[in-house]
Amino acid sequence: MGVEYRQTPEILRTEDQEQRRARLEEHRARLREAFGSFRHTCQVATVHARSRKAIEACDHVFAASRTVYMTLGDIAEGATDASAFHVVLDHYWTAVHELGEAVRLEEP
Repeated sequence: MGVEYRQTPEILRTEDQEQRRARLEEHRARLREAFGSFRHTCQVATVHARSRKAIEACDHVFAASRTVYMTLGDIAEGATDASAFHVVLDHYWTAVHELGEAVRLEEP
């Protein structure tokens, strides 16, 4: 998901509102395609997690990704300012970092 998210700022810089909306909708379609394997990875990680902290961290990454996706939809519709993307993206990367920490702290 992060690979796709890195492409978003360029799309958000599109000044023409209709063109930006169309590009965001195409982008969201690619995110939906990537989401299947992302969801599967989250499910596998949750099943194999040994600690409650790791399970919760995985859930947070999953939820943060959904929030990014929904925010991009709101931006495309003009209901939310493009700056909201950076806020929710920060939450996503924080959740990814916390998941990495939780996994590293799990006992073998």
